[in-house]
Amino acid sequence: MYSKCSNHPVQVFQFLGGILMAGLLTGCAWTQTPVNMTLVPKIDQPLKDSSKAALKVAPVADTRSVADKSVLIQKQNAYGNTTGAYVTQKPVAEIFSDGLKTALKQGGFETTNGTQYVLGSTIQGFDTQIIEGFWQGTLIAKVTVRFELVNQTNQLPVWHDTYTGQNRVQAAFGTGQLVADSFSRASEDVIQQLINDRTFRSYFSP
Repeated sequence: MYSKCSNHPVQVFQFLGGILMAGLLTGCAWTQTPVNMTLVPKIDQPLKDSSKAALKVAPVADTRSVADKSVLIQKQNAYGNTTGAYVTQKPVAEIFSDGLKTALKQGGFETTNGTQYVLGSTIQGFDTQIIEGFWQGTLIAKVTVRFELVNQTNQLPVWHDTYTGQNRVQAAFGTGQLVADSFSRASEDVIQQLINDRTFRSYFSP
């Protein structure tokens, strides 16, 4: 079988019982493929008592090198050329912010008493790694986010850290939605790391 993008033969792994996972990012013409991305973090370590400080979540920044911040990840063909993008229903930073706020509320960080803190967040990278297999491939999604906690009274930062969330999924066939779901799980992993961080929690746990 031959690719429509070139005159070079391309091996089709499904006939061998596997898949070339790089096909997730392959296309011939520039296309934008809509995908649905929703974050539903599972909080396993909520605060045991009411928070001793108030927390406000600042708008999430997105410093990825894409002009359209609704682009989840760009498609590339086998030669490394960008051929399109998977795009979310609204900017990625807004989707991440919605999941972050929900998780902090479920974790017991929402109160109006005590010292006022502002949590800043910056999405620094969304990356994929593809491991080809005979029967199936593995897609690894990685999300890197930097957090900074600022005392609102004196506007001084009191804590910061950077987390990389990861999700691995094995599949015989890949779709744009599979990519979006994998990034959702990786983003949820980042949020869980934040909420479970002992130093971050110490500003709110009585």
